[in-house]
Amino acid sequence: MNLRHGQLWQRLGLTIVSGILVASLAPSAAAAPTNGQNMHGDMESTDLDASSSDSGVSAPDTAQDRAASDGADASDASESADSVDEATASSEEESADGVDAQVYTFPGTDGPTRIHILTTTGSADAILLESRGVFAMIDGAEGVGAPDGKDPRYPLREGVVNAALGDTDWVLGYMSNHGVTSSNLAFYLGTHAHSDHIDNADEIIKKFRPKVILSPEYSDAWITDKSRLWDNQWVYDNMMAAARWAQGAYGASIVQNIKDYNTHIALGDMDVQIIPTDPAENYKKTGVRDADLIAYTAKVSAFGHSAYLAADLETRGGYEDRIAPIVGHVDMLKAGHHGLPSSNSSAFMKALSPSMIAQTGPEWYIPDNLTESVIHGDSSWVPMMDLWSSGHIPSLIATFAPSGISYNDLSAASWGHEYGRESPRAWWFKGGRPAATTGWWKGSSGSWYYFAGKPSAEASTWVYDGGQWYWMDATGAMVTGWIHDGKDWYYLDSEGHLAGSGWTQIGGLWYYLNGGRAALGWFYDAGSWYYLDASTGAMAVGWTQIDGQWYFLRSSGAMATGWMNSGSNWYYLSGSGAMATGWLYDAGSWYYLDATTGAMVTGWKQIGGQWYFLNSSGAMVTGWMNDGGTWYYLDATTGAMATGWAQVDGKWYFLRSSGAMATGWMNSGSNWYYLSGSGAMATGWILDGGAWYYLGDTGAMATGTQEIDGRSSTFSLSGRWVGYAS
Repeated sequence: MNLRHGQLWQRLGLTIVSGILVASLAPSAAAAPTNGQNMHGDMESTDLDASSSDSGVSAPDTAQDRAASDGADASDASESADSVDEATASSEEESADGVDAQVYTFPGTDGPTRIHILTTTGSADAILLESRGVFAMIDGAEGVGAPDGKDPRYPLREGVVNAALGDTDWVLGYMSNHGVTSSNLAFYLGTHAHSDHIDNADEIIKKFRPKVILSPEYSDAWITDKSRLWDNQWVYDNMMAAARWAQGAYGASIVQNIKDYNTHIALGDMDVQIIPTDPAENYKKTGVRDADLIAYTAKVSAFGHSAYLAADLETRGGYEDRIAPIVGHVDMLKAGHHGLPSSNSSAFMKALSPSMIAQTGPEWYIPDNLTESVIHGDSSWVPMMDLWSSGHIPSLIATFAPSGISYNDLSAASWGHEYGRESPRAWWFKGGRPAATTGWWKGSSGSWYYFAGKPSAEASTWVYDGGQWYWMDATGAMVTGWIHDGKDWYYLDSEGHLAGSGWTQIGGLWYYLNGGRAALGWFYDAGSWYYLDASTGAMAVGWTQIDGQWYFLRSSGAMATGWMNSGSNWYYLSGSGAMATGWLYDAGSWYYLDATTGAMVTGWKQIGGQWYFLNSSGAMVTGWMNDGGTWYYLDATTGAMATGWAQVDGKWYFLRSSGAMATGWMNSGSNWYYLSGSGAMATGWILDGGAWYYLGDTGAMATGTQEIDGRSSTFSLSGRWVGYAS
């Protein structure tokens, strides 16, 4: 990966001090404050490593600071051999499979056998090998500068940044401090054409004059993903120009086109096996997505122990699967591609099963599988950026000996990491191993975690710190907003603090909190009842159905009682607040409220097979009522509309089936009756249409001969009086 292309500069705090560019090497969320402080309230991290007095120190002001900090190690190389001039530059040996192996031999004199993996400004590789006073350099990190577009061979492309901060002085200074000279650098290996690997190659070659220079051939023409061309050709051409100069100036060997796994370099007690990612060089014919797949990786072995330096090896395309059997088990792994998720698959890590994992990038790069063996086994893991930012340790130094591989003191370095599929997600590390700690830590995701004396963060539990309660979810992340702890709902503010008590508006809704816990259901406050949703605790307003009953909660949330107008209708809420339906007696009158909607009824309404009339106020009408010019009689007690014969105030009336009061002649049964203009049934003699009629005591019209008032009268069949019979 190219630092310029990975946009890591946004993670580097850049300032100018007395004209010197200063870099803060730590991710912005990774620093830890002084032990014992509790600054979580203003969302600053607290100390997570009580044993380290400098765990929160900022990154070095300059690369020279790192060089100064590793000055004590320079004495280790004071007795290094001054020259490898007498070394065998190359020879051919027969390998075990009968194929000629290309072997370069640099025997050296005396001194330790070590691998130095340097911390860098960003995600970059710079690895120094030493054994018996001879040295080698693999890659060299990022330099300063980039194509300006003036040369048509190197156009400006998206993602190319003219880096103002590189590691040139730091890398060269580190090499010098550890005894590298222009006489004892056996070889330089540029793994592939990315600036975060070979940008400083030309500087290294010119200053230290390596005897052998190895790097795969590269051309932009072989890259199929044109978005990944960047300044690859520029840095490659710079390296090769320096290599050709070295070839002419002092006879350096240039090694490219390695087509097998049989190239070895004997560096003192070290065997360095060059392992190409594509020895068949298929990329020259078919192309390849990215230059990191055109790479020379290296397996380093000494005293029966080994390390694999994986460059930017990826699992995509089956590269890791092909190379894993060739490498086999190693004690130490420089993780592929800075630990990015596209590399270091579970199968690859299982095949190599390293006990030490060095990652040339920040901790937040890595997928779970890279360090699974760290939290579930005995492996150690060192993210190089965090090694410096937390502990001012300039490099990881692996010293080989017959008894095994030992490492420099890493105990000053500590860091946290968020996993993807672990629960809890956050773990704390010190010196490469999980370590118990206490305090808050903010992960790269922005989530806060709390450690309580364990390597893993607290999860699915309440945490009390600094007088405040916090809830940590199943992943261990601090929660804000609503949470359910399996029993109750609680609200936590934007800083994760458990809210207090009283009415609280959240997201436009009102809640009643008691020590942060949401009240649910019916709630009585200041003389009024309120309903708080049984699931969410949100205060109800408007019509709300509760346990099969309807209630009306005013805009204030207070429960309504008595008569209430809503929309164009009136409703009645009982003393319990429940909406009334059916017949209601109130203030001396009966009202009818729709059985389904509860709306007060007006006008005619058939109820239970009977008709009733409710006036405009909703009150049930009784007695005589004129509606549209028609009279009706509504029972004085029940209000039911009368039909048929009805006696009212001692008089008889006839109400038709529609309830309309009848007048005039009316046949009922087998008899005729006469109903006056008032509707009252007539009796006795009446004159109608010039004729006399007689209506008996029952109101029935007389016909034939009838004895009336002591005389016989004759009536026609139509009831007309004909005269006296005698």
